[in-house]
Amino acid sequence: MMNNIQVQFRSLQKAYHYTTFQTAIKILESKSLRFGKLNNMNDFHENDKLCFVDSNKDPIGPDSFDVLEALQDEIYKYRQISFSVDSDNRKGFDLHQMWGLYAEKGDGVCFVFDYDELGKMHDTNIIYDKISYEEQIDSFVVSMSKEPNNVPNEIQTNVRSIFFHKRKEWEHEQELRFLKRCPISQKEEYLTYGSSLKYIILSSKLQDLDIILFYQRIQKIKSCTNIPILVFGNGLLEYSLYNFEDGKFIWNSSNGYDILTPGVNCELDV
Repeated sequence: MMNNIQVQFRSLQKAYHYTTFQTAIKILESKSLRFGKLNNMNDFHENDKLCFVDSNKDPIGPDSFDVLEALQDEIYKYRQISFSVDSDNRKGFDLHQMWGLYAEKGDGVCFVFDYDELGKMHDTNIIYDKISYEEQIDSFVVSMSKEPNNVPNEIQTNVRSIFFHKRKEWEHEQELRFLKRCPISQKEEYLTYGSSLKYIILSSKLQDLDIILFYQRIQKIKSCTNIPILVFGNGLLEYSLYNFEDGKFIWNSSNGYDILTPGVNCELDV
């Protein structure tokens, strides 16, 4: 029989955000996530959109430098926050590449947000959607006008085709992206997540003492007192996810959420 937290976790439509330990503390203290600049993205095709064409599909020449400059300036006003989501094949917390690349090789943190609730915590200038992965993605922005003043509207009109498509080699990230146009380049922009943070997942790579110290530290943050700490990682023969406080299992890689547990008279219940 499923325990309460297992039922709640399974029924939640989740958005996962991987980060380092130190950044996690800042996020929890501020109750917000920072929008990252495009030129810091891991996909160099995203931070190098420098091939532009005009309305005749011809390369823009030196005489149209003002259009090139306007395009580049506008593109880099857009910033993003990346999340992972569950797929049919892999749960968003069971992405080993994400733990390795973004969560300090397992020494970091995976936040679990309520997807629907998080989507309501933004202003009208934010667009969010899942990334579409394709075999081939053009790494350029098309300008249909030679007027620099028309560039912002062009980018906004084509924002989904520009920012929400990546090559299939990145599909392991199972990305959900929040995108915002930030007109002031020197100003940091944040997404306040309110009460949408539902769980915090740590890696079993951490020693029990490290987990206890992290738990004690975030309990001092008023907004974190009721957020369960979960632990993900290696079991004896499989990967598992369990509640740190009571040790109850939520998921394992063999049976998913249908975890076999000893019942009365050593019977097994699902």
